[in-house]
Amino acid sequence: MRITIVGAGPIGCYLGQLLKCYGFSPLLLEEHSEVGIPKHCAGVVGSSFFDASKIPLPREIIKKEIHGAIISYKNQSFILKRRKAAFVIDREKLDKKLSLGLEIQKETKLVSLEKRGEEYLLYTNKGIFRSDLIIGADGARSKIRKLSGLKLKPIYYRGVQFRIRQRVTCQDMVQVYFTKPFLQFCWIIPEDENVTRVGGISPFKPLKELKDFMEKMKIKGEIIEKMGGVLPIGYGVTVKDNIILVGDAACQVKPLSGGGLYYGIRCAEILAHCIKKGNLSSYDTKWKKAIGGEIRSALRIKKILEKVNIKLLEKLFTLAKKNSHLIEDVADFEHHSVGVFSVMKKLGLSFPGMLAKPSSDVDF
Repeated sequence: MRITIVGAGPIGCYLGQLLKCYGFSPLLLEEHSEVGIPKHCAGVVGSSFFDASKIPLPREIIKKEIHGAIISYKNQSFILKRRKAAFVIDREKLDKKLSLGLEIQKETKLVSLEKRGEEYLLYTNKGIFRSDLIIGADGARSKIRKLSGLKLKPIYYRGVQFRIRQRVTCQDMVQVYFTKPFLQFCWIIPEDENVTRVGGISPFKPLKELKDFMEKMKIKGEIIEKMGGVLPIGYGVTVKDNIILVGDAACQVKPLSGGGLYYGIRCAEILAHCIKKGNLSSYDTKWKKAIGGEIRSALRIKKILEKVNIKLLEKLFTLAKKNSHLIEDVADFEHHSVGVFSVMKKLGLSFPGMLAKPSSDVDF
């Protein structure tokens, strides 16, 4: 079977490595001249990112261990502590390590595709490629998603991050500052003793909000790198004939934070297994059984929070602060709604229209 993966980011490359293990020889098409550049990720992953992978992920990409978070809004803040809750990673190095040994056609931009008989023709700036199976791992604004007619219709958020030559006091904690409780936020992430990552997510003007945040926090170090990206928040069908989406292209993204590495890796594993078994049509059902319930629940939480007024959001933040010990006990870095529902249950809270718990078909 001729398999073409469009996109040589971490999800596309990880999938390529899995398929190689299963005896396939996938071709990866990458529009950029170098794997891992440009970067579009804050670069923080939970400990299960490494522990749960089907093939070993390189631990030399870890730059720092994170043992908790400081959560702030206006003049309020609280601390969540947990040993080795997360890791700060080198995303460029991750992508490059995962790409080793794969057949990657770089500087190759997809223009259009055509189904001819049982095969597909991919028209690119470097010529025509023929394939039996096409996998879109080409990110938030996936060309494969658009050309295939898979209408997930995501809502896009934008993220911006600077790497700054400046040391921060909290060297083992991530700092999260909400500009609007639970919906828009900025962050400070220690990368090493001398470099800090400062970024933010917003549906409006993330660059302006980030600069305002840096001014407020008196962050004035030398900016050594700027990066940005788009976060696709949504849910929908990811298979059409022999065209399949995975990762950000499939909106396999945490709706409450925009993180996509963990979900993308897990879904790549499910997809590789479906290809190995020759059962492509089961992929959509299987990945949704694994993480779909979490995404749907988080989307509901997000939708409700977006509708309530700022006063209620501020009260919810105060409530979270008062019950931070409960959050420490049940919070899950990769499955946010599980922690939300657990805390709500312990406090006897509910919102109209919100599920009492994540869908029972979710296999965590």
